[in-house]
Amino acid sequence: MSMNINQDYSQFYVGTEQLKTYGSNLAAKRDTLVKYEFNTRDEHGNKVMDKMSKEETLQAMKDIRSQYGDAVIVEFSGDGMAALVEGRKGSMVPEDKEAMEARNAAFQKEITQVDKSLNELPAYSGMYSADKAVASALENCGKEEQGFVYDIIRQNFLVENSGSMTEEERLANISLGMKKAEYAAENFIPEESRKSFMEAMESIAKLASGGKADGSGNMDYGVAKGRYLGHGSNLVQTTNVLDMMRTMDKDAYEEYRKMGKNDDGGLSSLKYLTNWYAGAMNKNPSMVDNYEKQWEEYEEKNVKNQKLDKTFAGIKTGSKAAFFESLKMFQSNNPNFLSSIISRELTSKFWGF
Repeated sequence: MSMNINQDYSQFYVGTEQLKTYGSNLAAKRDTLVKYEFNTRDEHGNKVMDKMSKEETLQAMKDIRSQYGDAVIVEFSGDGMAALVEGRKGSMVPEDKEAMEARNAAFQKEITQVDKSLNELPAYSGMYSADKAVASALENCGKEEQGFVYDIIRQNFLVENSGSMTEEERLANISLGMKKAEYAAENFIPEESRKSFMEAMESIAKLASGGKADGSGNMDYGVAKGRYLGHGSNLVQTTNVLDMMRTMDKDAYEEYRKMGKNDDGGLSSLKYLTNWYAGAMNKNPSMVDNYEKQWEEYEEKNVKNQKLDKTFAGIKTGSKAAFFESLKMFQSNNPNFLSSIISRELTSKFWGF
């Protein structure tokens, strides 16, 4: 279907993050990140929209940004916005090129600033025991160390889209993540938490290994992302009501999705979800138990027996210098393999080289 630039954009809203440490001189001005994702297919692989033209993309970005004040950064993503990327490859008149470069420079600056705060936010797999073990192990670690581990889960294990990698590279990326986890365990995870931490990271790596990509590279790991309260050893799991509706009552879920197009800021869809949950629980009091049981069965069948890739087994983990140099040597010996991922790792400020 064609993108209508005058439509309600609430269906593309995916969440809000509070930026607590957003730079010393900008903290009072930029304290919130709002995310919008324009994907051409839904989580089931069904087509929901065409890729937008350059004009449609810019108009959507303008319309959405106009809804927020100076304290908010709006982040846009999704394959539907590919026109902006493709547009940079073509020829442009000097005025357009200069304007594009200026916008890109400002956007890159925002990305750098956001990265300093968002990489410290927890990343969860949806497997509560593993998520809590990781959170507990990191409870008394510094922000840099916490960000390092959460980056493993986001960038090495549960990547959202693997379109830029072959399946061999995707599995090798998980292998690299396990060596990073091993480094963490040896160098800053408290001794009493090391065993449970490594077991948890291995479980998440196995979950990642069993993931499947659709035609666009969007990954499905079979387990819904966890919803939690608290942090560290006090992490408490809550029921993901929306995913429960999607899994247990597909007709109701489709009706909920339609309500997302209403021009009421999501009020009608929230009310529908609340009423659905109350009614469903009255009809089937064991629904939550059944919902959670299906994920336990999935883990038992598809996670525990996964074999992990060993591509990076030779990376040394005793110190930052040892890890950095051995990864650099791997890159030198395999210059065309997983090059962007390894280059990103080698330029990470964490290693300090």
